[in-house]
Amino acid sequence: MRLKKIAAACSTTVLAATCLVVTSSSAEAAWYPTCNDAKKKYISSHEYVVQPFYTGTGTRNCVMGYGAQSSGVVRLQFALNDCNRVSIAEDGIYGSETRGAVRTVQTRAKISVDGVYGPDTRKAMYWGVYADGRGFVGCKRPQV
Repeated sequence: MRLKKIAAACSTTVLAATCLVVTSSSAEAAWYPTCNDAKKKYISSHEYVVQPFYTGTGTRNCVMGYGAQSSGVVRLQFALNDCNRVSIAEDGIYGSETRGAVRTVQTRAKISVDGVYGPDTRKAMYWGVYADGRGFVGCKRPQV
């Protein structure tokens, strides 16, 4: 509820995402920027996952919460649907469905359940793995 009130007070989508990061109930979330895009991360010489990241520094240690809108949210939604046994819209908007799906992943992984995507949730999730020249090859929980 606290996040909804803060998001309502912010005047733009970008500002709303920033407000969520700074005031999130998760202590960890306050230290990371907001994910605003998605990129490949190689997990072997020829296999990779595509995960949310922050374009300012290139880090995957970023957060997303209720109200965020980006291609990073779309990539999160793809992974939730394809590899984490949930079914939500892939619309690029971090709404109540996405927050609920993230909570489901957090509960299954026995990590802090706050509905905010961050580094701990990224590490707990299964991601679609792609191989150069072969496309999608399955789901894994990469140790990177």
